[in-house]
Amino acid sequence: MFKIIIKTPILILLVLLLGSQNQLFSQSNCDDQDESELVNFSSLSPVQSEIKDLKGWAKQDNGSWLSANNRIPYPDDKTNKRTNAELKLGQDNIITLQLRKVMVGNKQYNVIVKKYHDGEYEFPVLEEEWRGFKSLDFFVFPSYKLEMILPDDIPFNEQYAVNMNVYARGTVRDYESKVEDNEIIKAIQKVERSEVINDWNIIFAVFPIKNGENEVVRFKLIKSFNEKYLASFYDAKSNWDKNFDVTFYETSFFKFKSFIRDAQEYVLDVTENVDDLSANGIYENYYNWGILKYQMGDWPSAIDYFNDALKVDPEPDDFLIYSFRGNSRSKMRRYSAAIEDFDKALDMRPDDIMDYSNWVRNYFNRGVAKYYLDDLDGACRDWNKALELGFGQSHDYIMEYCE
Repeated sequence: MFKIIIKTPILILLVLLLGSQNQLFSQSNCDDQDESELVNFSSLSPVQSEIKDLKGWAKQDNGSWLSANNRIPYPDDKTNKRTNAELKLGQDNIITLQLRKVMVGNKQYNVIVKKYHDGEYEFPVLEEEWRGFKSLDFFVFPSYKLEMILPDDIPFNEQYAVNMNVYARGTVRDYESKVEDNEIIKAIQKVERSEVINDWNIIFAVFPIKNGENEVVRFKLIKSFNEKYLASFYDAKSNWDKNFDVTFYETSFFKFKSFIRDAQEYVLDVTENVDDLSANGIYENYYNWGILKYQMGDWPSAIDYFNDALKVDPEPDDFLIYSFRGNSRSKMRRYSAAIEDFDKALDMRPDDIMDYSNWVRNYFNRGVAKYYLDDLDGACRDWNKALELGFGQSHDYIMEYCE
């Protein structure tokens, strides 16, 4: 047995296998289906971090600064006071900024999604019949850029800028009328298949400020054509101070730090070449690959990587590898095999109290698998055990399906 410490996050994805309760009766038992017969494409991850509470600032033509919640005002008082529906949106506005994740091949990318208020006139020339809606811009960039946006050693009171080397980008207008995930994935696939060439980039300008106990971050997403000489203008140190001359957004340092760090938790250290790794390193590498594939919804590949890790160390110290493999098998409706994994995970009760809540979830997940094998009594026993040990979500399942 190898004694190792796995440097991976305890993922929320570990908890819920099968969606809402009313979906329980919609799936059939495919437990005997061979894993290799299922085609499972990588998908966009759920939102990994989000920031909403922003203050937009704009320098006025008289030299003063004006702010607005989640909106950058215009530089003149006359325009700011106009009631025109389009002008009410400001120079720029943000409903929310989100960070998600996607795998392009075997490389880890993040997607920054900017959602904002938008609209259009039915008669643009006359500026009549305004229809308001919500749109989003998205930018796909290499995950290692997160560390550059907010380094471990925070450079307070210093401005800097990061060239995001955007891989793919796009705009989804009126996203509430569309399936936004599909729109983002289609844009990524078009670049991946060389059907289009991405000609846009963004520069992420950052200014962490510390004044006594008050800590804030000013930031700005600067759109640029995907040309090195244009990016170099904004990310050159000699020009950093110009990025905040006229407009910027501001939020608390705590919220900005959580926005970046929460997404970083999902960026895992992996390599495709294990020749130079120790046995412990090979195990961890396969384990991390399994989690990456699990995050992206590629259950067959996740299972393969977890299997490879267990070949290196058949008696691991960490119950999570069985939890993840069990969840992956449940996602593929291989419920009997999933139950075997949850059994193994439950046999490895952790000593560390920080791991306890995730260990308890194996009772809940095993109960779901038993339900699909028509073992309602066994499912109810597991859900009751999970509830008894503190996993409150079991309560709804007990009330719905158990006497």
